[in-house]
Amino acid sequence: MLITQPLLAQGLGQRLPTAIAPDANPLRPPDTSSPRATIASLILNLDRVYLIGKDPDRPGQETIPPLRRAVRTLDLSEVPRAFADAVGVEVALLLKEVIDRVGLPPYASIPDAEQVEREALTQWRIPNTEILLQQVQDGPRAGSWLFSTDTVDRAEGFFASVEDLSYLPQGSTPGIYRAYTLTPGSGIDFTWADNQALPPWLAEEWLGQAAWQWLAAAVAVIGAIVIAFLVYRLARRAERRAGAQLGRETRWRTMAALVLALLLSAGVHLLISWQINFTGSMLQHIARIFVVIEYSLLAWLVAVVFSRIPEVIIRSRRLRPRGIDSQLLRLGFKLLIVIAIAAMVIDAADRIGLPAYSVLTGLGVGSLAIALAARETLANLLGSIAIMLDRPFAIGDWIKLNDAEGTVEDIGFRSTRIRTFYDSQLSVPNSVTMGATIDNMGRRNYRRVYTTLAVRYDTPPERIEAFVEGIKAVIIAAPSTRKDEFHVVLNDFAPSSLSIMLYFFLQVPDWSTELVERQRVLLEIVRLAERLEVKFAFPTQTVEVERLPELSSAVVSS
Repeated sequence: MLITQPLLAQGLGQRLPTAIAPDANPLRPPDTSSPRATIASLILNLDRVYLIGKDPDRPGQETIPPLRRAVRTLDLSEVPRAFADAVGVEVALLLKEVIDRVGLPPYASIPDAEQVEREALTQWRIPNTEILLQQVQDGPRAGSWLFSTDTVDRAEGFFASVEDLSYLPQGSTPGIYRAYTLTPGSGIDFTWADNQALPPWLAEEWLGQAAWQWLAAAVAVIGAIVIAFLVYRLARRAERRAGAQLGRETRWRTMAALVLALLLSAGVHLLISWQINFTGSMLQHIARIFVVIEYSLLAWLVAVVFSRIPEVIIRSRRLRPRGIDSQLLRLGFKLLIVIAIAAMVIDAADRIGLPAYSVLTGLGVGSLAIALAARETLANLLGSIAIMLDRPFAIGDWIKLNDAEGTVEDIGFRSTRIRTFYDSQLSVPNSVTMGATIDNMGRRNYRRVYTTLAVRYDTPPERIEAFVEGIKAVIIAAPSTRKDEFHVVLNDFAPSSLSIMLYFFLQVPDWSTELVERQRVLLEIVRLAERLEVKFAFPTQTVEVERLPELSSAVVSS
């Protein structure tokens, strides 16, 4: 059966739920199409907040939706993210307190949407005040009329200027801001402001906050510090015990303690901001302090975790702890730590209101200053990175580096340490290492043996030829020699001997094995010489003295 599109739409329409009344919908946005609509949205929503807060039978949580709609009439684009919500509620209430004291012009004189379009208005100021409404030109709220960023920034000062004035007789909501500052948690409940829930001395204000708020904040902070300290001490003790049993350092319990401290800090921050409900500039100062604490703990946690990950990888893959692969792995994660901490610094600065470009500029200038002050250190660090990436040698290799020769003992981030053959330790800066000519003797597939055998001149040619062929057979029979390339030839007539060149290669893993296998081949050659009665020559000279006749007769006559 074919169902047409109109029939399908009609059936879907019958199943869709009918929209609730606009006044009952908590998601409805405020009308900000003109200065008149924006001011009306602010006043009507806060009037509703006042009526709900004054009703003892209704909980303060019911004031939250109209409070949020009132906040939507404000331009909070320049308020730091860390306390934008709290600042928005305070500014909305402070503006209502100001309007309740100084009043508004006749409602009909406030520009509506038609007048805005007709006169091409982009801003409007409440007469005889500095409270300004502006039309947003770009962004997600483009076209909306909102209380300007300057008004938001100066709202507390506006309130301080009119605080001593009396409320106007009509349309006022007396004490709505004080009720908000004294109500714990979100929302407004006038029972706290009317001294029905607290003794009078606990409602006394100090630095803009009630006494009960300071006491609650102190208890929360001290409790969090004590819990974090005790857990950290227990974690460190358990960590040392586990490290002693495992025979290595462990930091997992330290990480657990850092996570707990981070959660406690965030919890106290939220408790002070949303439950104890600090307000005003004090809230902003406390929020900044806690943001710095939280990001510092998070940076510490990232550093601990990222420094632990390469050790786990090295252990699981059974890499050499001081090998180049291990060092490169550690260096990579250290760079990740630096990048992560830099990103956290930028995000924390944005949350507390510092411009990101200023932070980036500061990081750039600081990095440049550090680079200029530590050129050699950075050169050595870059040299170590180049060594780890290029891998001209590894730990355990026998290398020749300029005038130095020995076995590589360690490759650090500043220098390479070489154990020389007279057992001293030589530290060569990595910047020098990468600029030097490196002869890696440890990377040889075959190790050459080159020498000469001195045979006496009175050895018969047939015996020399047999001796040469016998040496070839010894090389072929040796298990560690290279069979496809060697030379054994009568090579030269030396002053005191016939020279036989011996040239072959050994396939061995290290110098110690090379010495043993070289000895084995040379001993076989000595035994071969004994069997063939080939004598090795000593460096000798024969001096012949010729007797002159004139000198002999002169000696006899004398």
